[in-house]
Amino acid sequence: MNYDPYSRQLQEDPFPTYRYFLEEEPVTYNEQMDFYAIFRFDDVWNATLDWKTYSSRLGPTLENRGQMPGTIMSIIGMDPPLHVRVRTLVSKGFTPRRIAALEKEIRGIAQHYLDAFVGEGGGEIQNAFSNKLPMDVISALLGIPKEMREEFREGVDKMLQRDPETGLPPADAGAAVVRNGQRMIELLEARRRQPQEDLITVLAQSEFEDLDGTRRRLSDGEVCSFVNLLAAAGYETTMKLIGNCIVYLWKHPDQRRELWCDPSLLDGAIEEVLRYDAPSQFQGRVMERDVELHGVVIPKDARVALVTGSAGRDPREYEQPDRFDIHRKADRQLYFGYGQHVCIGKSLARLEAKIALQEIAARFPDYEVDEAGCTRTYQAHVRGYATIPLSI
Repeated sequence: MNYDPYSRQLQEDPFPTYRYFLEEEPVTYNEQMDFYAIFRFDDVWNATLDWKTYSSRLGPTLENRGQMPGTIMSIIGMDPPLHVRVRTLVSKGFTPRRIAALEKEIRGIAQHYLDAFVGEGGGEIQNAFSNKLPMDVISALLGIPKEMREEFREGVDKMLQRDPETGLPPADAGAAVVRNGQRMIELLEARRRQPQEDLITVLAQSEFEDLDGTRRRLSDGEVCSFVNLLAAAGYETTMKLIGNCIVYLWKHPDQRRELWCDPSLLDGAIEEVLRYDAPSQFQGRVMERDVELHGVVIPKDARVALVTGSAGRDPREYEQPDRFDIHRKADRQLYFGYGQHVCIGKSLARLEAKIALQEIAARFPDYEVDEAGCTRTYQAHVRGYATIPLSI
């Protein structure tokens, strides 16, 4: 069997394929695309911790073979010690206090879109709500003005889209990258003239110690890379998490009813959705030395996919992994990454999903999904719904 993460089959339903590889071929090689893939939980867990062997220096997708430095993609294309030093700058915008202070604003945004959705009598909720809430939230945190958000979101979508037949991004993806970069340069210049209470200002003003020992500020290009990364990661994965919550709770009405009756179960329900169908299905790495795993030698400089979507369904880690259970207690998780590259915005994503479900429960707890009308996105390492028709 061939593992092609960009294929239509894998984007629609990867789990039968994962079951095969988990049991029969825990390490595989895709000859056509020239990369290896690792599927079992322990193997992915250990690889995420061993950054000296499984390096992030070429970024998280599999296409880059050294044509561009991973640092263009910001911290997701760096290894320690530079990764740690630069990541520390961004962490100033994601402190528990700062995230908690956003709760009122997040709830107001959610209420605004859901009230409009109810006023329309229901309809397609992914674009009416699930896509808009995370983009507005991360934009507010970064400092992207409202009039720029839709264009910026479209640019992020273009960067992540992949043709399911060829695995290639659309022809206009490069132009979208350039356009978003230009907008960020304009914002950065404005913040340097007039600082604001936002993350773009924090990035523009902060200093760090480079590898040669000198202290410096981030360049314009580095700030733009950071902003693009945070916007893409904070928007794409969270919108898919919210959409998955809506669909999987509808598919399990008894558990949904129990959740609405006992909101203390919300946190666990969100964790189960993340495990059951992770928004980020794999992360790319590059080998720094030869490694033999399950009888397969993965050579130095090979590209490797750490398949977290499969790891979340590994029966060695989770009892009855294909069963959706909001009461599940998991000791370990990989859906937000682990080790050096654990998701810096995981608390924000969890808070957004929790508020989204609370506000949905307050308005239309017995919603119905038109499953036949649901469609999927076709993107790089991100999986989720493009449309979710809903009746309320």
